Parts: sequence; structure tokens; C-alpha cells
Amino acid sequence: MLLLNMAKSSSVARLEQKIKRLHTLIDVNSLISSSLNLDQILENVMTISKQVMNADASSLMLIDEKTSELVYQVALGSVGEKLKQEFRLKMGQGIAGTVAQEGQPLLIADVYTHPKFFRGHDEATGYRTRSMIAVPLKVRDRITGIAQVINRLDGEVFDEDDLELFIALCSMAAIAIENAKMHRSLMERQRLVKDMEFARTVQESFLPQHAPKVVNYTFSSHYTPAQEVGGDFYDFIPLDAARTGIVIGDVSGKGVPAALYMAKLGSDLRTLAFTEKNPAAAMGRLNDLLVERSRRGMFATLLYLELDSGTDRISMANAGHLPPLIRRAGGTVEKVSGTGGAPLGILKGMQFGQDTTALAPGDIVVLYTDGIVEAMNAREELYGFDRLEDVVRTGPAEPDALRAAIIAGVNRFTGLSQQHDDMTLVCFGTLQER
Repeated sequence: MLLLNMAKSSSVARLEQKIKRLHTLIDVNSLISSSLNLDQILENVMTISKQVMNADASSLMLIDEKTSELVYQVALGSVGEKLKQEFRLKMGQGIAGTVAQEGQPLLIADVYTHPKFFRGHDEATGYRTRSMIAVPLKVRDRITGIAQVINRLDGEVFDEDDLELFIALCSMAAIAIENAKMHRSLMERQRLVKDMEFARTVQESFLPQHAPKVVNYTFSSHYTPAQEVGGDFYDFIPLDAARTGIVIGDVSGKGVPAALYMAKLGSDLRTLAFTEKNPAAAMGRLNDLLVERSRRGMFATLLYLELDSGTDRISMANAGHLPPLIRRAGGTVEKVSGTGGAPLGILKGMQFGQDTTALAPGDIVVLYTDGIVEAMNAREELYGFDRLEDVVRTGPAEPDALRAAIIAGVNRFTGLSQQHDDMTLVCFGTLQER
């Protein structure tokens, strides 16, 4: 009877212990699930682990997806900050690396007897690790990190009951951490979407709203932004009764930086177009301004023309941009390569050449960015210069209709393929009948 009562008493004690730990897990789950802030969850998980497991120290490491190394996110205890600042572990290195690599928890009474124990931590910090539990953090069989508790405060070693409790705690923690990481990723994507919307607004606000009115000339333009905002731009600058500045360019980079760079560049050029004597001089001064304030290694290609409707001549300076095409009234196509220069914003003191070309009634000038010639189809073939020249040669003999024919040709070529770069096109020409 005495043995029976002792057995019952032991069973009741174990049951009470399990119930207590179950309540603990419920409380823990409620606490770590109360936030979607990743840093806060990581801190909560290891603070709770240290308390519940009656441990002297606890730590949590996540796998760096770029390097596959284990990186300390939280390290609580007397030497925690030193561990976070100085140590990373490779997969398979030490007990933590072994648990992360093999995906199985380890309960170790004396780590110095374990062949995988990495003594470097203790040697560098002066801490003495004795007993340890290390558990992988798993989400749908994918290991994202490990958590560990070290040295019971009562001097005892961790046992199987401790291991069972810590595994359950880490299982809940892994899910909470993954949810927080997904939330952070979603917030980042939403921020990027807002940045892209802002960049697109900035970019489009600096584009001309109407074609210029120039005697004996007609203008047509097209701008299609890519899904990721780039830095294409064009502009028409009325200089005087006879002269009109025509600009097309492409800023390196994407998003907000490219849009802001483009906006400032366009504003500067509008000023310089009036203060400098010709396109080449304006280009040189603009380049120096961009170099002086360059902070991100950004640059721009730019083509700046001045059209004189009184003399039917265009004067042109080119800073690394694609050469314009001229469709002559007789049907031939000329590529105006001329004396180009390097892109803007790279090297101060650059000198730019200038070319002058006469236009006859019926001639059409075609300006474009690389989004046109580098448009790609499903077979990853580029639209290319040859196709563009063919359309310019055989297309309608009127700027607006030719612009539409070029864009239609590019769209037929690319089909449903995603557009990776802005497409900008400007066509202008002289009237055949005056």
C-alpha cells in the first residue's frame, strides 16, 4: 500500500508538472504572438526562455541567407554582447552549427565532453559553459536558425523534461519569428511601392504636357514607364521666336534617386539653355554641375538639340546618348553619329563637340532611348537598331503617325514580355507644304 501511494504521489507530481508547463507554454505563446516586430519577438523569446528554463544564459541565431552562416540575433547573459559583436558560426561548426545542419536538438550535460563543442566562445569571453540545450528553429521542415539555453541556475544539468519544454517553446517561437519576418518583408514591399509611386510622380511631372508650337514643324512624343521607374526624360524648351531646345536623356539607376537626379538635371538644363551660347557649351557646364554634386556614382546620357525654324537647321551636342535618326523626304535614313562625348556626371572639364544638320521639307528627326532598341521578346531577342531603322524608313511620312508605327512595331515584337526599361520616343519634322 505504501509503494502504491508513493507511485500515485509521483504520478500526480509529474502530472502537475506537465500541467504547469502547459500553462507556461500557453502564456509564452500569447506573449510572443502579441507583436509582429521581429526584433521585439526575438528579444521576448529568449528572455522568456531564460526565465522558464531557469538558465544563466540564452541565445538565438538566425541563418544569414546570403552567407549560410549563423548570426547571433539575441544573446542574454554576462557575455552576450561580446558574442553578438564578435562571433558567427558556419554550418556544422560547434554545437549550434551542428544542430542547424542536422536539424536535430541536442541535450548535453557537459559540453566539454562533446566533440563538436566550440571552445572559442569560452576562451574569448572567460565564460564557463557546462550544460546546454540547443534546438533548431523549423518552419515547414525548413531550418531558419537555432535557440539555446545554457547552464541551469540551480547548478543541476538540463534533463529530458527541460528538453521537451524547450522544443515546444522553440516550435512556437519559430512560427512567430517567421510571421514577423513575413510582416517585415510585406512592409518593405509596401514602402518600395510608395517610393516607386513617388518617383513616377516626380518623373512624369517634369515631362512636357503639350507639344511645342513651332512654325512649319510638328512634334509627337511617347513615354511608357517600366514597372520599375527608371530615369528617361525628354523636354521642349522655347528659347525665342525661332529657336526651340529639344532634349532626350536617360539617367542611370532606378526609383527615387534616379527620378530626383533627373528632375534636378532637367531644371539645370533649362537654365543653361538660356545662359550658354550653344548646346555644346550648355552640355559642358551641365556636366560640371553634375560632377560637383554627384554622391551616388550616378550619371546620365543626354542629347540636346536646338532647332532653328528660321534656317531649318538643328545644332546638336551628344553626351553618350543613342544617335538620332533622320528620315529624309526621299525615304533614306541617316544616323547622325557626329562628335559625341561621354555621359554626364562622370568626369569634370569634359568638352563636347557640336554638329549642325540642315533639314528639308518632309524630313523627320527621330530621338529615342535604349528602352526602344533593347526591348526584348520571349526568346530574349532585342528589338535592335535594324528593326527601328526599317520602320523609320518604311513608316508614315508624318511625325505623329511615324511615332505610332514605331511603338506598334516594338509592341508586336515584345508581345506579352515584361518591359524592363522606360521607352521614350520623340519625332519631329518639317511640313512638306509651306
